[in-house]
Amino acid sequence: MNLHLIAGVAVLLLLVAVSAYREALRNEPIGRIRMNPEKMPQFEEHE
Repeated sequence: MNLHLIAGVAVLLLLVAVSAYREALRNEPIGRIRMNPEKMPQFEEHE
């Protein structure tokens, strides 16, 4: 296979993995985090 094709697929898989990880962190239940709401990090939506 072409090296550029393999590199492109690897980059796409990496982006999908990072996106899924960020989504999992965003959907984590708030009850597990023992912080005050004002101390919580503010997430920005760029979509």
